[in-house]
Amino acid sequence: MNSDALPRGVMTPGVTIIGAGPAGLAAAAALRQRKINPVILEQGDAVGTSWRNRHEDLRLNTIRWLSDLPGLAIPRRAGRWVSKDDYIDYLERFTRHMQLQVHSGVQVHRVDSVAGGWRVLTNNGDYRSQHVIVATGHDRVPKMPHWPGQAGFLPPIQHVSTLRRAADLAGQRVLLVGAGNSGVEIAGHLVNAGVKDLWVSVRTPPTILPRQLYGVPLHPLTLALGILPERIRDRLVRTAAQRIFGDLGAYGLPSPRQGPFERMRTTGVTVAIDQGFVAALVAGRLRVVSAIDHLDGHDVALKDGTRLRPDVVLTATGYDPGLTQLVGHLDVLDADGRPHCDASQPGLWFIGYQAAIEGTLRRHPIEARQIAQAIVNARMTALQPLGNPDRV
Repeated sequence: MNSDALPRGVMTPGVTIIGAGPAGLAAAAALRQRKINPVILEQGDAVGTSWRNRHEDLRLNTIRWLSDLPGLAIPRRAGRWVSKDDYIDYLERFTRHMQLQVHSGVQVHRVDSVAGGWRVLTNNGDYRSQHVIVATGHDRVPKMPHWPGQAGFLPPIQHVSTLRRAADLAGQRVLLVGAGNSGVEIAGHLVNAGVKDLWVSVRTPPTILPRQLYGVPLHPLTLALGILPERIRDRLVRTAAQRIFGDLGAYGLPSPRQGPFERMRTTGVTVAIDQGFVAALVAGRLRVVSAIDHLDGHDVALKDGTRLRPDVVLTATGYDPGLTQLVGHLDVLDADGRPHCDASQPGLWFIGYQAAIEGTLRRHPIEARQIAQAIVNARMTALQPLGNPDRV
């Protein structure tokens, strides 16, 4: 891996990849396998920067063998559910194994359309390429809610992305806002870490599924269900989850109106994977409460009139891809800021932004191969070689 920044000026790689997370590395590897050497620009100090900043209790929700990148398997010693540190180590070894050119410390400001391709503006000069692959991640910018009375609220409010260790909140009264995938995951860790009280504020009931159904990992099962109509898939998965967890309505979590596959398709929201949340809920070690109405000094007033006095408010309210400044002017984003690029912007590609119940990591190699082959086809059509970066 070359982690040295290129000299300032104008560079002309045939393909520029923005982001050295698993999606960007998958795209680079797929191109390398097709004899094309892209340049990868990474704003952090090393590959997998976003993974390095996540909490220490993190493990992959997808089973190990559905989380590989093309060309190198995650070793069996990492176990069925790979830890954060083992996954970062894998990304580093993958980069070396595939001999990928990663230039760290390069902040990309904007991508512009120019004659013959694209211009990528960075703090290290400009890159001009026939093809640009955006791989900055679907969860780049934490979403922070705002409530009436927040300016005078005394307890700290922090997004779950800033929590390094669940143990940091041991002994405290925690109000966790949100019961999506990250909220359900961190709730289990908070209970195990010994928080004094844990309230989970829920506005929309989540679809919670176990990591395994009858001993079989969830994600391979969802793949096998792909041949069935959506309504049948939803019915089967919801029925299986209810048999395992029982009716959670008595604990404040009624069954969601949409099935997991329908909700993912219509909203982009995937399922929450249980890692101790349901057991803690049933045992009374956490309590589901209604949505927040307003904040009042030390207190949190809920929509149902209940008042809570937490020591800290932890928000698990999702992420934004943060693409507006980068490509928002190119008319390639939908109302939620997610890419919908089509043939009207040839040579501009996005990878890692498609929600999938079987897991986004499993999608990376598939999307990478599709993009790499499309670039090869475009190269053959144009009869223009794609070279390595050169100073001009």
